[in-house]
Amino acid sequence: MYNRLMASWQYLLQSILQEHKNFVLKNKDRNEFELMKFFVDNDGIRKQINLWFYNVQHSGISYEKNMQKSEQFRKLGNREFKNKTYLDSIKYYTLSLQYASWESQEFALALANRSAALFHLEKYQACTEDIKLAMEYNYPQNMLYKLYLRAARCYLKLQKKNLVEEFLCKLNECLETDYIISSNKRDILEKQILLLSSEAINIVDIIEMNELDCHLPEIAFGEHSEFRNASAALNLKFSKDKGRHVYANQNIKKGQILFVERPFAFVLLENEFSHTVCAQCCKWKGDVPISCKFCANTIYCTEKCRIDAWLTHHQWECFGNQIDIWNKIGIAHLTIRTFLTCCYTEDKIMFNNIQRLVTNINEISTQDMFIYGITALMMTLYLHDFTNFFEVMNIYEVLFAKFDDSKLNMHTLLELLPEDWSKHLTLVYISGIILRHMLQLICNGHAITKLQLANNENGNCITEYQCRLATAIYPSASMMNHSCDPNIINSFKDKYLIVKAIKDIPIGSEIFNCYGPHYRRMYTKDRQVALQSQYCFKCECDACTLRPLNNFLYKFQTLSCEDCMGPLELINNSSAHCLDCQTTIYLKTNLIYELEESKNLHNKAKIDLEERQFEQALEKAKRCLDIRKKFLNQSHEAVASTYDLIGKILALMGRWLDSISHLEHSIAAVEERFGEHSIELANEINKITDICMQYLNEETNTNTKQYKNTAKKTRRLLNRAEEIFNLNYGPWNDADCQITNKLQDLVPLLENLNL
Repeated sequence: MYNRLMASWQYLLQSILQEHKNFVLKNKDRNEFELMKFFVDNDGIRKQINLWFYNVQHSGISYEKNMQKSEQFRKLGNREFKNKTYLDSIKYYTLSLQYASWESQEFALALANRSAALFHLEKYQACTEDIKLAMEYNYPQNMLYKLYLRAARCYLKLQKKNLVEEFLCKLNECLETDYIISSNKRDILEKQILLLSSEAINIVDIIEMNELDCHLPEIAFGEHSEFRNASAALNLKFSKDKGRHVYANQNIKKGQILFVERPFAFVLLENEFSHTVCAQCCKWKGDVPISCKFCANTIYCTEKCRIDAWLTHHQWECFGNQIDIWNKIGIAHLTIRTFLTCCYTEDKIMFNNIQRLVTNINEISTQDMFIYGITALMMTLYLHDFTNFFEVMNIYEVLFAKFDDSKLNMHTLLELLPEDWSKHLTLVYISGIILRHMLQLICNGHAITKLQLANNENGNCITEYQCRLATAIYPSASMMNHSCDPNIINSFKDKYLIVKAIKDIPIGSEIFNCYGPHYRRMYTKDRQVALQSQYCFKCECDACTLRPLNNFLYKFQTLSCEDCMGPLELINNSSAHCLDCQTTIYLKTNLIYELEESKNLHNKAKIDLEERQFEQALEKAKRCLDIRKKFLNQSHEAVASTYDLIGKILALMGRWLDSISHLEHSIAAVEERFGEHSIELANEINKITDICMQYLNEETNTNTKQYKNTAKKTRRLLNRAEEIFNLNYGPWNDADCQITNKLQDLVPLLENLNL
């Protein structure tokens, strides 16, 4: 317990802060190199960081290769394989591979075993990939015949005649040279060879086209000649009040794609979703993921991704993965990845685009700058003490010779700075550049997200929710300024950022991104605090300055004024102040009591629902709705959530049409709250169309007017949901595919009704 506490990065930061609580950062010191000279020269801080590294290594948490763990996981996989639970066996075989040394027989055995499970799941291409790797890495010679036979069977299924014959030939060679194979086994194998050979005769080899990924969408108007990854309809401009910003040089229509950008660098987050994707390309890691050769917690989708990652950054990060430091330090992991990518990139233009990102160094508090400085020193010492980075990298060639800005050139620093800097010049310089990247990423980092599908507890509805996979830096898209009411939306295809217009944008208008705080989801005062804290500016967009938008969110969460329907701010239990018309409203005496009673009824209805007491739940939910409709407007989130609850209860009772009518109220409220193109609205539509499809599939009397109307309504709603998902994401997204599938299921129903 002591070691784990001492290995906490936050514990170290607080300890050093406490010792230096009187630290003062003068204006002249607000320079990355001046600040880092203080930390590099401070022996006490360096010793504390070195002690932290020691405690991390001895904390009991390790992702080093471990042959004992590997064998244990392989045996667990064998157990599941015998039970014919092949998916579970693959999970354990993959864990076995993660912990196995690539030079060990354990690695090859786990690969071969996983290939067997994949074969039973009819994943023949993935099976052959594991077989190839097992043969390459020490699979026992006396058992190779098993792999040859399995490979031949796979290629027969894949209709690849030449490869079937190749592996049958290898299998024959085994029978001729291997005396360990018993006579009974030999007879069985010979019969299987004859059978496979006879089946392969009829195969006609198909010349395969290269399998390409789904193409990235094209940028509207083509790519700008001077603004990387951006549409030619956009220009980058600088002004004193706005800084660098993006504006439209021609009219842009809603739905047009304005950026398609690959991240300069990204790192996966530590969560259940990020474990499903490749650490190098952010694609699904596939059926045959490959681990790093040296650490157990870095997974790639292919051998190519593993090699590419090793050559550009992972060789320096790997030991940090083994002792699990990157998950402890937040944005700092992306910082060191960005620094390493800068060292390796040959794209000087993109390199300098990164360097020109704002740092807000003059606005950040002294305490925060102190923390960032400690973190930058830690990463520099990691590279210096635990890798051979400083020995093998020519800092002049890989780094400071690339800078357009002479202020960041080490030779210039050497000429301008005092002589006493020469003692630790390289450490000061590298840590200063790392600190600069960290400050840039704090205000320019971007989350890579994915839309996840989830069934409800009864499996009859599907909802979508955003999950964060990674943190990345997109230099071109970072040029957009913030608005709490943006005119673009971001989505992702693997690691690529795709930016679309969600409004018609006239020529000359600025292109606005939302940095997180959105006026439909967060109160103005909370948005202002969040933006000032992280991005160091006061937002003055329309949503923050115009009263209707400024008070927008109150409408859905407070009482309404009887005179103007504006939001009320409670003064006490008997009176309230209207934020729109500025009048004082005296409340009905029983209002607060009845609203509290409605809350209790809502909670009790949910409990009854969990206990499947549907009639009781419905009765309480309806009483709750009657009270809320009496005092709250129809768009209030409490009213909408009650309609939604009643719709859910009715759906579970099989009362499909009643459920649909209540869920339609939720759709109207959600659209007003989140907007006509919002993912929240698409979720509600998806939910109600699940209920519609249940009714259409189960109702036996299909000649009624209500059946036909429901069919037409379902088509209309699905078309709208498809439009929203296409605008927010794209046809490659799972949610969009699910809507497409429902539309396809609807086709025969509509044809039977002549609709």
